[in-house]
Amino acid sequence: MNRMIQSASLWWDGRSARERGLLAVMLALILAVLVWLLVVRPAWAWRAAAAEHRAEATATLARLEAGLAATAPAPAPALAKTAMPLAEVEQAARAAAEAAGLTGVTLSVDEAGGIGFDAPGVGSAVLFGWLSTLKAEYGVEIGDLTVIENADASLDAQGVLR
Repeated sequence: MNRMIQSASLWWDGRSARERGLLAVMLALILAVLVWLLVVRPAWAWRAAAAEHRAEATATLARLEAGLAATAPAPAPALAKTAMPLAEVEQAARAAAEAAGLTGVTLSVDEAGGIGFDAPGVGSAVLFGWLSTLKAEYGVEIGDLTVIENADASLDAQGVLR
């Protein structure tokens, strides 16, 4: 290997300054062409292929969404919902609280037109079971709900029923 390097060095030293300059320019041009052919052109081809794949994926997604929309069932007509009087909301809340074993719930008329409740020191299963029963069986909506966890893992809940 040393012999080849020494031989190339002797050959380079045997060239005139003008020849060395021309050879250096020629090597730079060859290097530029190799970079163009081996790096730049493949990168551009990969970019074009990625853009093509993205366009195909977008078209496929649009076709799938159109097919899904065509096969989706028509929504059922909404039933007219009548507002439950506050007295009935309060009765439903008390009945559901008794059924869920929720004691200590305070109900009061809220200024926003609902029934406010305060349930201190209740378990999460009891509280959320009561609220889901109100929603499922009586159609009572839960408006504002604030839940705070106590140190003993019980909950203090306040909210509005509508």
